[in-house]
Amino acid sequence: MPTRRGTQVAVALTVLGVLLAAAALARDVFDWRVGPKAPAATASTAGVAPAAPSAVTPDAGSSPSSASSPSVRLDTLAVEAGAANLGKLPRQLTGQPEYDRPIVIGCPTNSGADKQRDVTYRLQRRYLDLTSTVRPFFSSADERDGIVLVYAQVAIRQRDGTITRVTRGQQFDARMDNPQKLTADLEGADELTLRIQCQYPGGSVILTDATVSTG
Repeated sequence: MPTRRGTQVAVALTVLGVLLAAAALARDVFDWRVGPKAPAATASTAGVAPAAPSAVTPDAGSSPSSASSPSVRLDTLAVEAGAANLGKLPRQLTGQPEYDRPIVIGCPTNSGADKQRDVTYRLQRRYLDLTSTVRPFFSSADERDGIVLVYAQVAIRQRDGTITRVTRGQQFDARMDNPQKLTADLEGADELTLRIQCQYPGGSVILTDATVSTG
């Protein structure tokens, strides 16, 4: 009886070993065919184009040659002499856009010593160039073709205290129907004098858009 029971136990153990071996073999075969498990996919960026680099806009003022010099209105500068020669814009021209902020200098009488009129502005060597448009005005129909002349004269104080006066700009043959440009080099000048002469008395010399550049 004990011998028979021992035989049964041995057979059971043998069968169990066979089953375990078969299970291990099946697992190895399954893993070999399927392969290792792929890692979980991360968030997909497919179809999303890479961000383009920001365009750098060139600085419009970076080129010294293309940048214009800053300027100020001539009528904002202090009048050193000749303020009495300044006048008002003729009423016939009031409101016309080309006469915005004009400098008006009355024509001389052309008699005796009154052959020219001067207005002097203080510069103190702060400015480089003068630009303006000269527009004569005569109220009389007989004088409207009269010519006016404008000179830009600068005064430069020398080291010894003497003053040198030089004409650096002039304009010829400006008429009511033919305005002319006036330009002058002001570099190093302590003063600017606008000197006018008129073919006929009783008119006005009007400077419009008069500015001086500051560099």
